[in-house]
Amino acid sequence: MLDKGTVGKWVFVGLLIGIIAGLGSLALYEAISLVTRLMLTGITGLVLPTEGIAGQTASYSLGHYKPFLIPVSTVLGGLISGFIVYRFAPEAEGHGTDAAISAFHYNNGKIRRRIPLVKLVASAVTIGSGGSAGREGPTAQMAAGFGSFVADALKLSDSDRRIAMAAGIGSGIGSIFMAPLGGALLSTEILYRQDFEVKALIPSIIASITGYAIFGYPFAYKPLFTIPGSTFLGFSHPGALIIYLIAGIVAGLGGILYVKMFYGIQALFLRMGRISKYFRPAIGGLIVGLIAIEYPEILGLGYGWVQLIFFNNLALLPLYILIILFFLKIVATSLTIGSGGSGGVFAPGIVTGAFLGAAMGVLIHPYFPYINVAEITIVTMISFFGGISKAPISVLIMGTEMTGGFGLFLPLMLATTASYYVSGTKYSIYRAQVRNREASPAHRAEYEKPVMDQVSVYDAMVVNYPSTDPDKPLNEVISILRSTKTKAIVVEKDHMLLGTLSIENIRPDMSLTTTKVKEVMATEPAIITQDENIHIALEMLTRTPSGKLVVVDSSDRKRVLGTIGFADVAEAYNREVRKIKLRQMEQT
Repeated sequence: MLDKGTVGKWVFVGLLIGIIAGLGSLALYEAISLVTRLMLTGITGLVLPTEGIAGQTASYSLGHYKPFLIPVSTVLGGLISGFIVYRFAPEAEGHGTDAAISAFHYNNGKIRRRIPLVKLVASAVTIGSGGSAGREGPTAQMAAGFGSFVADALKLSDSDRRIAMAAGIGSGIGSIFMAPLGGALLSTEILYRQDFEVKALIPSIIASITGYAIFGYPFAYKPLFTIPGSTFLGFSHPGALIIYLIAGIVAGLGGILYVKMFYGIQALFLRMGRISKYFRPAIGGLIVGLIAIEYPEILGLGYGWVQLIFFNNLALLPLYILIILFFLKIVATSLTIGSGGSGGVFAPGIVTGAFLGAAMGVLIHPYFPYINVAEITIVTMISFFGGISKAPISVLIMGTEMTGGFGLFLPLMLATTASYYVSGTKYSIYRAQVRNREASPAHRAEYEKPVMDQVSVYDAMVVNYPSTDPDKPLNEVISILRSTKTKAIVVEKDHMLLGTLSIENIRPDMSLTTTKVKEVMATEPAIITQDENIHIALEMLTRTPSGKLVVVDSSDRKRVLGTIGFADVAEAYNREVRKIKLRQMEQT
């Protein structure tokens, strides 16, 4: 049951994060629009199509523009972005979501205060100048950064800071995609490849709803993409499931190509040691710009081209162009972000998947008329990114919110699951993800075995233990007990256990000179094998009056190896703790 104070805390924190996520999303949206008008459109005259919430209509033409000036815009954007990022906050390079995930696992959710502002400006310049990148990564990192700030301002724990930061990721992405439920779920799923951060769900829901309420207001809360009323979206024929399954498999294979290409090109730029990081985004921008002279569809967010597919306006996107654009969009995104440019990989992944899906739709529709191009496009683009993001459930939900295509829920489930398994745990676009909570440094203490469980009885036992022969008189044994200051000694013959003798076994009326040890010894002493751990030994000692356990061989429980008592357990524990601290010092 949730504590009232805990609920109140997360409602307050969630509201604050959501407000910033919503306002930050609006700021980035307007900043990208402004930079696009000043740079890409201002320099080249090119006006790209836009998504549904921006008022895009079915009619669009490239119009008159100067294609040879596109590289001027993309190079200039790369130069400005590179200077801003590497001069003020190198952590803001690349796709912000991965940086936020990394901060959760490896830095207790701490993000420098300047990151959100640097990320906003650098991403607006990168995308607005024509770079192939998304706006969801920047909003995620911006909101996550504010979540980190709120946690510090309220003096919350490291654990709470991580949760606040995760809520920022979800609310940022949920706001910019107009998908509050998917965004809230994403904050719990995107951190791992095979696990969930359940604690982040409640604050993420609050933050995501708040961010959506703010960002969606100017757009009348319409879905990101507009689907014409004449286009049916739904599952109407069982035979379609085979097609959707194939679409999911193809999407998974395409996703592997996306991941390999992205990190392969990023690795090439990282090996450019002689070229300053300040200039690498400009080099990426130059190549993107040169490609875009012939294929301007790869520039910017690319949402407008997806919107035209939904409007069934394929005059500018025939089958061969769609296939080419699938590959070129991957290359353009890899060059833009892999070179150090600032922007997200979510939107390019959606657009790339849409090109792939539309190509499949154009091929399939004549033979399977009960599946239209818009349906297969939606299913493929969502399953494409759902697989490589390792967040299939949340991306699936987001897909239905972004398109209003709730009738496609069953096909989306099938295709996204197929894509997820085809791409496997190895291929994720978010390299900072860890396999599960146990593998996360943030949760290491929860899963580490206690120190006492790691120390065996064999390593803690005393081998030079006091012992006696069963035929000795009691007076000799008492002198041994007194000299060794022990409560009990082992009674053995040829290292074979016969029992133990303690002062409690000796009655006052006994003759100490004539009574032998074997007459009064305890014949069923407390024993433990050498391969147990000292945690178990400690529990047994608390129930043993003599405070001593006889250590016996696990293969021959009559053969004595040594003894172990409270002091021996304490010494072994302290010894192991010193070793752990020494290893930690050496690693740092």
